[in-house]
Amino acid sequence: MRLISIFSRDFRLLDNKLFEGYENNEIIPLFLFDEFNQIEHGENLKSLFFKTIENFEEELKKLNSHLYKIKLEDLGKFLDISKPDVVRVCYDSEPRTLQRIKFIENECLKRNIKIEKVYQFLIEPKFEKFNFVSFSQFYRTFKDKNFGKIIKRPKFLITPKITFNEIQIPKINNEKIIKLYFKTEEEVLKHFKKFKEEKLENYSKFRDYPYLNWTSKLSIYFRMGLISYRYVINNVNDETFRREIMWSEFFRLWLFYNQECVNLEYDKKWRNFKWDYDEEKFNAWKEGRTGYLIVDAGMKQLIEEGFIHNRVRMICASFLIKNLHIDWRLGERWFYKNLVDADLSSNLGNWQWVGGFGLDKAPYFRVFNPEIQRQKFDPNFEYIKTYIPNYQNYKYKPIVDFYESRKKFINKAKKIYEL
Repeated sequence: MRLISIFSRDFRLLDNKLFEGYENNEIIPLFLFDEFNQIEHGENLKSLFFKTIENFEEELKKLNSHLYKIKLEDLGKFLDISKPDVVRVCYDSEPRTLQRIKFIENECLKRNIKIEKVYQFLIEPKFEKFNFVSFSQFYRTFKDKNFGKIIKRPKFLITPKITFNEIQIPKINNEKIIKLYFKTEEEVLKHFKKFKEEKLENYSKFRDYPYLNWTSKLSIYFRMGLISYRYVINNVNDETFRREIMWSEFFRLWLFYNQECVNLEYDKKWRNFKWDYDEEKFNAWKEGRTGYLIVDAGMKQLIEEGFIHNRVRMICASFLIKNLHIDWRLGERWFYKNLVDADLSSNLGNWQWVGGFGLDKAPYFRVFNPEIQRQKFDPNFEYIKTYIPNYQNYKYKPIVDFYESRKKFINKAKKIYEL
């Protein structure tokens, strides 16, 4: 049997359903270049993504295989030439992914080719609707679930030679991002092993302190598909860490069943909320010039490194929404365009949680005080001075008064619930 396996964010050999059955079948690895995704994604993510694909090609060559790379719109022509019996494709919760899969399905249907849709995350969205009202309920339901055995990496691949005009994967010369984050699959597995051995035991104690660098940074490698969620959750027992993995699963399923939440608040009461827009303040937030040290350090880390510590992400998001009163969608898009680990469902879910209008959410009156957060999680300015070396003589003054802006937001939000 001849099988085409379409890779989109699954660039690994270990625990990959796209390689199942490789022993008895011809497998044609295929990457579809989608112009929409290239516009939607930022340069940081794309530079690492393309470098990862380049390395994956080298790994396939070692198995005597080849990753075919074509434009999405040329899929029909490729199917006509390669004549597969089955096309296997992975799906997730992102609207664009689901649109692409419909296109792939239609191309297969025209040619009477069987299509297999596989899910590479933890909990496949097979229930009729998403009935969970909170993360706690979701976690209790699935925390003891058996997620199955790890799929072994293929030892060889039988890949036929197909004559087709392939595209070249773009090269984005973002050397800093590549140097900071690029890893091969083997290096990611070693990185995870080292994290388990050195940091997992005290993860719950130290993870919120940005200067300690006590997080795993696995979100980057999940996004590249260099390690599977199943492999990680099957190899850790730490409750706090497992909960973090399950939060991403919760948001993924939430988005799958609530596609409109890409642009709209889950809580419909908020959909007519009148946001302020002050371009000067928005630019100050984006560039790290708000006058609040921990907010500015976080936003500078985002610009310089394409990453922000998770606690600081929440502080920065809360400040934009609840102190500057700027539409959360603008902040969510800015994060998505700059984060090297940009994941649509997690980004949307976290922004809606912070804002107070998601499925599981912080109360609208919970406003992170940047200075109290700094005192608690960066008491000696270790994180801040990494990105603001001159913090002791900081030239920027607070662009809003924290307490006044907090009060204004709460009073405005309160009216939503009085209607």
